[in-house]
Amino acid sequence: MAAFVLLMWGRAWAVEVTRVTVSLTPTRVVVELAEPVPAKVVKIDDHELLIALKDATVSDRLLPRAGGIAVEVRRRTPSVTTLLVRTEQPILAMEHGWTGRRLVISLSLERAIRSKAPRSIKRPADVLTPERILGRVPAKAGSPAEETHLVAREGFSGTVDDLLLEVKSTLCREGDGMDRILTLMQSGAYRRAEQEATKSLKLSEMPRGCAEGLEILQVLSAFRSAEGSMHKDGLVALPARINDFISRYPDSPYLPYALTMLGGTYAALEDYGMAEGYFRVVLEDHTGFTGAPGTAFRLGKLLRKTDRAVEALPMLETVEALGESLSFAAEARKEMALILYDVGDFSRSQALFEALMADSEEAVWKDPDLLLYGGQAALRAGNRGTARRYLVQFANLFPEAEGADMALESVGESWLDDGRRDRAEAFFRMVIERYTEGDGYVTALVRLAEQLPDREEKEALYTKVIDDFKDHPLARLSMLRMAALYGEAGEYEASVEMVKKLLEIGAGGLRAEAYARAEQAVLGHFKALMADGRYVDLIAYFEKERRLLHKLENPDIFLLAGEAFMTAHLYGSAAKELERAIVLSMKRLKWSGEERLAGLYFQLGQALDEGGRKKEAQTIFTRYLERYPKAPGQGEAALRLGRILYDAGELEQAESLFKQSLALGGDAEARIWLSRCREDLGDHAASASWLEEAIPLLEAQDPVPTASLYAAYRRLGDLSMKLGRYHGAVDAFAGAEKYAGEEVSGEELRFLRADALAKGGEADKAMVLYRAVSSSDDEFWSGMATERIRSMELKKRLGGER
Repeated sequence: MAAFVLLMWGRAWAVEVTRVTVSLTPTRVVVELAEPVPAKVVKIDDHELLIALKDATVSDRLLPRAGGIAVEVRRRTPSVTTLLVRTEQPILAMEHGWTGRRLVISLSLERAIRSKAPRSIKRPADVLTPERILGRVPAKAGSPAEETHLVAREGFSGTVDDLLLEVKSTLCREGDGMDRILTLMQSGAYRRAEQEATKSLKLSEMPRGCAEGLEILQVLSAFRSAEGSMHKDGLVALPARINDFISRYPDSPYLPYALTMLGGTYAALEDYGMAEGYFRVVLEDHTGFTGAPGTAFRLGKLLRKTDRAVEALPMLETVEALGESLSFAAEARKEMALILYDVGDFSRSQALFEALMADSEEAVWKDPDLLLYGGQAALRAGNRGTARRYLVQFANLFPEAEGADMALESVGESWLDDGRRDRAEAFFRMVIERYTEGDGYVTALVRLAEQLPDREEKEALYTKVIDDFKDHPLARLSMLRMAALYGEAGEYEASVEMVKKLLEIGAGGLRAEAYARAEQAVLGHFKALMADGRYVDLIAYFEKERRLLHKLENPDIFLLAGEAFMTAHLYGSAAKELERAIVLSMKRLKWSGEERLAGLYFQLGQALDEGGRKKEAQTIFTRYLERYPKAPGQGEAALRLGRILYDAGELEQAESLFKQSLALGGDAEARIWLSRCREDLGDHAASASWLEEAIPLLEAQDPVPTASLYAAYRRLGDLSMKLGRYHGAVDAFAGAEKYAGEEVSGEELRFLRADALAKGGEADKAMVLYRAVSSSDDEFWSGMATERIRSMELKKRLGGER
């Protein structure tokens, strides 16, 4: 019933295959799911067939191998799971269809394989099977109903009880007790009838026909007594008694009655393979048998009970068409309605249930199934108003019946479908108030929680399901909803913890959605930590949850981890996680795209470069520049690759890359590196020119990069001196002095400026600077300045004497 409600919610996750079974008599494969899904069954060849299930997932441990039939997973994709069925015997024919939540595939193999009887049922060695009676195996499952030649005879009930009319009482003498036994059986006194038959059979010189009639009546009395009481001991003893009759009267006209009773006995003992065999023998080999409709009815019920409603449908249609002449006509119509419900023909099912209710007002009060299944059929057929009327009446008349909670919960669902959220909530609350357990109660807790805006009340309802009904499938869904609530509130760690608990107990069909929820929570957590500059906390969380994160396989998670390691200057770890992000992005290329992959390659190159792994960085940046010519990081990649080649002494290649970086929007840094290349190649003029372009760009930056400006001005001053541009050198050294840090000696810069003035012919200005430096506390540069002063004064005196 819970699965029925979940169908109306929409499928937001992969549906779980809950069971896969192989049966041998009849031969079939049954795939049971949490709810029906679109499916296709295709025969490949004489020994193989494929079962394709859309939006479904299956565990390998569920796949059986029995009696030469094996089921295995052929292929898994995000949207389709394909199972392969292999048989040792050739497949002659194949039929399939849905029975509720079960996909049933019936096979006809070249050689029939029969199942063994359950060990709990002990049979005497002389028990006759259908094969022993007729010398052949029963007909294949699913034989057309019209071949059973079902007829209804006037005055007959269509069941084994017609035996009372068939027995030839004229063969018995007046004192043999036949009439008395028949009277007792007609009144339902089967035990007394059996006792009387036993007494009569002890009489001497009884005609064979009379003894045969009394014995079959004795068997029928025992069968009806055991069937009525469902006492297992009585049922277990019956097959031997019935087979004893068959052995002694193999040509008896009562043989089909005996075989039907054998089938009924095995059905009551839940040995459905044996029961089906006997029922089919009766229907296919005893045409004209007056009790055939009842036998067909029993077989139809058995097929439905074993989840083969598709096979049962044509048989019950034939029985139901015989009409009111059958003593069990109403029961047959009800069984037909239930089978129609199971095969998904809800409109016809609803119509039959309504006809049964219209035929007898008392039936509504006596049989809760009429209102319950009639309402559910109407609901599934889309007749929500009618469904609500029946289901509410059912819950009111039978408040303690199984399914009453589910009926009211379904009414709430129907109001949701009609857009009446207020009424839906009212019914969900009614279920919660009236009941304390059951599928409807648990479902109502979850559905009410989904409708409520108040987080506190939502959490309380979900928590109740999780704590009090931990084995219910909706407990897992509630855990997932709780994880979503935590994530939406920014409580990312709590969200991940809830998902971890769900995965520990087994998420089943919710596994994919659980992983998706964990991905969202982790990404939200990592982004928030990075936004707050808490990269250390991100690294700690990443290391703690590494096992889970590796299962998620989300590239963004490893990208953020890589960025956190980069920020912490842990370049080796950054490169490792960025490499993993690249591998995962290539797996998900359709999702991630080339742009994302390009960005990851660039960041990996950065991590390798900063971590000193220059050769690897060179490889990555070279690949990046070749593969992603339009990527936004081309300029910086060219600059970094140029620096690596510059350090390796490849000056011309480095210069080419610096120019490429400049063409792609590079600014001051590219010009500075071009200046270095020109200087190392001996072109001081071009080197100075690149610096003169770079310095204004550096000064325009915010914040001003003082260290870079100092270095640029200092190098420009040195180059100007080499080029004899002394006035330019004075300005450059002055600029360097302006941006020099505390670790740079100001006296040195003044000394250099004084040198430039002196060489530029401004000796007086130079002397002023030299004297200032010489009087400073800097021992080295004051000494150097003193020497310069002495040299200039000596030169001046020597020049004056001349």
